Amino acid sequence: MNKLTKFAGIAAMSLCAGLVQAVDLKGLRSAGADLFKAASLSDAEIIEGSRNMMAQMDQGNEIAAPGSDYAMRLARLTAGLDQEDGLKLNFAVYMLDEVNAFATPDGSIRVYKGLMDMMTDDELRGVIGHEIGHAKLGHSKSQMKNALLMSAGTKAAGATSSSVGKAVAANARTIEAFANAQFSQKDETASDDYGFDFMRRHKHDPAALASAFRKLAKAGGGGGNSLMSSHPEPAARARRVEDKLAKM
Repeated sequence: MNKLTKFAGIAAMSLCAGLVQAVDLKGLRSAGADLFKAASLSDAEIIEGSRNMMAQMDQGNEIAAPGSDYAMRLARLTAGLDQEDGLKLNFAVYMLDEVNAFATPDGSIRVYKGLMDMMTDDELRGVIGHEIGHAKLGHSKSQMKNALLMSAGTKAAGATSSSVGKAVAANARTIEAFANAQFSQKDETASDDYGFDFMRRHKHDPAALASAFRKLAKAGGGGGNSLMSSHPEPAARARRVEDKLAKM
């Protein structure tokens, strides 16, 4: 997800321009004090921020056009997945060569062209199940919350509105912080388990998740919250999936 930063600045420029004139120092101080208290950020505000961030990111990226091979393939692979385990989902392909995918708290799943070029259909399903796990298990929400709190510009945006969702939409630093965050080993393992169960639940071959990790291990590289820079590293995760298969 490290490539998200390439368009974060563009996504925020027009919104920031409109906010600067309305900011007053007294409001900024009081809003900043509230926003930097983690307890003040409700789940609803975090999800609203996620939706606004995704609107900006989608505007700043080339998305596979409806009817294109990439869009049609993803639509086929995600048919019937309007929601999963109570979480509403939406999908799109970013036409970037990076081998990556990510999920946000509002249920947005974005798959990169480079990942689709590398993976078979079932391997992609396994990765998508893993990413849904990050959203469903609250990992993406924690990253979004931390990104909002880390972003200094959130204070200025909050001075003109009580909505954290509007704040994140106007702040490139929040997008960058979310992009560069990295899941813990515990979170990755939990999402691997979720992806494994996702494959079984939808009657797909869970072994494809292991082969996806093998491909990622062979490709190497990556940075930030990238599939290829995860902890534990992809080869170890492949072995763990294979161990689970052997015990079935």
